[in-house]
Amino acid sequence: MNREKKGSFIVIEGGDGAGKDTQIGLLKKDFPQFVYTREPGGTSLGKTLRGMVLHETHGSLPLLTEAFLFLADRAQHAAEVIEPALKAGKVVVSNRSWVSMMSYQVYGRQQFELKPIIEASIKEIFRNTPMSLVVILDLEPAVGLERQRQQKTNFDVMENMDLAARTRIRDGFLEIAKTLPQAKVIDASRSVEEVYAGVKAAVERATSQ
Repeated sequence: MNREKKGSFIVIEGGDGAGKDTQIGLLKKDFPQFVYTREPGGTSLGKTLRGMVLHETHGSLPLLTEAFLFLADRAQHAAEVIEPALKAGKVVVSNRSWVSMMSYQVYGRQQFELKPIIEASIKEIFRNTPMSLVVILDLEPAVGLERQRQQKTNFDVMENMDLAARTRIRDGFLEIAKTLPQAKVIDASRSVEEVYAGVKAAVERATSQ
C-alpha cells in the first residue's frame, strides 16, 4: 500500500542583514520544485498588509494595530498557501514566519504584555502547519546593519529599528530557538558558501524524513 506523501514546512529566519534572501535564492536553484513564499506578503491580502505594516501605505500605525495586522497576514498565509501545499505533499520554504513575529513584536518592540495573546493566536493559526525545520541565521546586529548600509538598503519600518532593538530581536531568536527541537542556528557571519552548506544540509535532512 502506498503511503501518502508528507509535506514539509521549512522556515528561514534571522535578523535584518543576516542573508535570508541570498540563502533562499540559492535554495531555489538547487530545489526548484519547492514552494517558496514569505511572511508578511505571501498572499494577495498579505501584500496589502505588508505595505501597511512595513511601508506605511496607510500612515504610521499604533504598535497594537501593527501586531494584529501581522497576525492577520499569517492567518491568511497559513490557510491559503501553507496548508494546501502541505496537504499536496509539497515542501514549503517561507522567508520568515511566526518566530520573527515573536522576536520583533515581543522582544524588539518590548511588548511582553502581548506575548500570551500572540502565542495563543499562533498556536491556532499554525495548528495544521507544523514546522519541520526552522533555520535561524545568526549575526551580530551591528554587522547586519553595516551590510545593509553597504547594500544601500531602503529601510522599511522594521529595519529602521535602532541597534538596541536589533540586539533584543537577536536575543529573541536565540531564546525561541532553545524551545524548538526543529531549530537549527547557523552562524551567518561566514561566507555565503559556508552558510549555504549548513542551510542545504539542514534542508536535505528535514525533507528526507
